[in-house]
Amino acid sequence: MDSEKALQALRDAGIRLTPEAHGFIKGDERAAANVERLLLLGKPILGKEDIEELLRDVEKVPVPVPVEVKRASGFKPLAKEYSPDIRISEHKDISGKSRCTGTLEDFVGYFRNRFERTRRLLKERITDLPVVNSADLKAREGQDCRIIAMVTEKRMTKKGNMLVTAEDELGSVKVVVPSDKPCYQLAERLLLDEVVAFDVRVLGALLIAKEITHPDIPVAHEQKLCEKDVAIVYMSDLHLGSRYFMDKHFNRFLNWLNGNEGDRELAGKVKYIEIAGDIVDGIGIYPNQEKELVVKDIFKQYEMFDTMMESIPDYIEVIVSPGNHDAVRRAEPQPFIPMELIKSDVRKVGSPSFLEIEGLKHLVYHGTSLDSIIASISGLDYARPEQPMLELLKRRHLSPVYGDNLIVPEARDYLVIDEVPDIMHMGHVHKNGHMQYRGTVIINSGTFQERTDFQVRMGHVPSPALVPVYEVKLGRIRTVDFNAPAAAPVGVPVAGVPGQVS
Repeated sequence: MDSEKALQALRDAGIRLTPEAHGFIKGDERAAANVERLLLLGKPILGKEDIEELLRDVEKVPVPVPVEVKRASGFKPLAKEYSPDIRISEHKDISGKSRCTGTLEDFVGYFRNRFERTRRLLKERITDLPVVNSADLKAREGQDCRIIAMVTEKRMTKKGNMLVTAEDELGSVKVVVPSDKPCYQLAERLLLDEVVAFDVRVLGALLIAKEITHPDIPVAHEQKLCEKDVAIVYMSDLHLGSRYFMDKHFNRFLNWLNGNEGDRELAGKVKYIEIAGDIVDGIGIYPNQEKELVVKDIFKQYEMFDTMMESIPDYIEVIVSPGNHDAVRRAEPQPFIPMELIKSDVRKVGSPSFLEIEGLKHLVYHGTSLDSIIASISGLDYARPEQPMLELLKRRHLSPVYGDNLIVPEARDYLVIDEVPDIMHMGHVHKNGHMQYRGTVIINSGTFQERTDFQVRMGHVPSPALVPVYEVKLGRIRTVDFNAPAAAPVGVPVAGVPGQVS
């Protein structure tokens, strides 16, 4: 790119230049050639010193050397015999569809879409009570009924009961949840902005709650098994470019995939790798991050990823979605990582995304909202990430509390879980965990980043280099430990029990 086009690109992005920076770009072809890197700095005003620092970082970072990993002799992977079977639900992925401009109408439309689609799910929940809206309550004095509404406020009364304010499209209601009712414990775990069904007795201006119902997933949903004897690897939070990235452990993973160590039979079943975000550590994600980076150029960080992908056997399909450290917008839903950053032959999807692998419906989401869910509901913690994931699944929404993490008010709420997934995969919290709930397998895939200084200060202990592998024919998870001298599966479920998850 010549200097005039580079200057125009910066102007189009709303970036101002000091006179010295303007002259430097016009007179130095290196600056013009790196205009995309300048755009990713995210600074509204660029000085000459900013450009010089970026160029120094670009020039001193060497191109990553390809990892020398070759397939072991005599290794005959079973997965190589099968063709891939992946179907991506394009209409459930924001990539290329964002039209939000941040107007009041956008916010109104967003919440209306969220409410209507969640209400539709709640109407599928069986009840003997009439389902009414707020405008019909006056005619129901002294009667029992069900109302579906979005929680806007909750507080304790002087008598120790819970007073919940909620609203539907026609008005607002106040629901009293008596402390001696079984549903009181559910009321304590209600989140602002979530949509639930209240079974109530109408007493004037107040509704007395008898039961609270989440959208949830059907009890009848059963774990699905597949005919092919292949496996799916689940990963997240590699954080390439960080000085905490565990390169030796990841190389061990690559060697395992190529039959060089550990359980070769299990490695030979791997047909798919699904990565749920934070491929790289990024630039400027948190204060003083540069002190923890060994690669301070975002393009070089993704180049490291492309280099590692060269060692993945060519019969294995890799699916990549973004996280909050990746070079896409921070606000959710996130589009897929741009082609100019990841150039290797992988399938890119947004976060969240919905896809089918071997007929198994996968919901893939980085998991940024797990922070707010853990903070909002008593009893949840980072040590068991499958539990807050379960709370999201019950609410049929990936980020119920609006405002705790950035959400773009698109016309369609891509975070609503319309369809029941067979596999729900997240990362973000750097802690492994999995469980099965009503036929849905919930997986948090951990990390390949060592414990950071921030995590030490927060008392958070991650579980790095533990990789969950799901055998689709047997319906079981085996976690492979790459901290061990040789890759070995741990937590193997009881043999001969289909569907059991360790």
